[in-house]
Amino acid sequence: MNISENQGEEKCDINLDKGFTVKEVASFIDETPNVIRNWFKELRQYIPHVKNGNGYNVYKREGIERFKEIQALHREQNWSMKQIEHYFATGGESFKPEPEKKAGEMIAEELKAMREELAVLREENQEIKTHLENQENFNKALVEQLQKFERGSVERDDQLTKAIKEAKEQKKLIAAANENPDTNPDKPKKGFFARLIGK
Repeated sequence: MNISENQGEEKCDINLDKGFTVKEVASFIDETPNVIRNWFKELRQYIPHVKNGNGYNVYKREGIERFKEIQALHREQNWSMKQIEHYFATGGESFKPEPEKKAGEMIAEELKAMREELAVLREENQEIKTHLENQENFNKALVEQLQKFERGSVERDDQLTKAIKEAKEQKKLIAAANENPDTNPDKPKKGFFARLIGK
């Protein structure tokens, strides 16, 4: 881009190699000094500049041309500073900037991401719910088995207790029968003298 092509008749004769301040550059390219300062702050390394005797940045022909290029990319093509920085960093070769996303597109993308995340969370929640139901069914079945076992154990204990009682009663009967031969029909009866002597 040639700055002289875009300037009026009265600015064509200006010597662009002497060095101009921010205000003068802003005047040449019809921007405000604050815009020029911001562009310089963002893209300092790509804008040729020198320090004058007072320590201020001044811009010669190459710097002014670069500001004009930034202006064209930013204002006319709607490039962001990041895109322009990438363009200068790569020498402008085969770079097509992504158009800046509008607020609606950004919100739509965020909503889509949130929906996807919500779907994943719902799926995980369903898996947890299924797992809890399975665990609950297992616990229920386990409790039923324990109750059956306890009932069976009580019944076995009752049967065992009854059998022990019956065995004790049988022992008592046997012992009583042994002590009293008259009540035992299988034992031969002792005679009078044997009973008297105790044999």
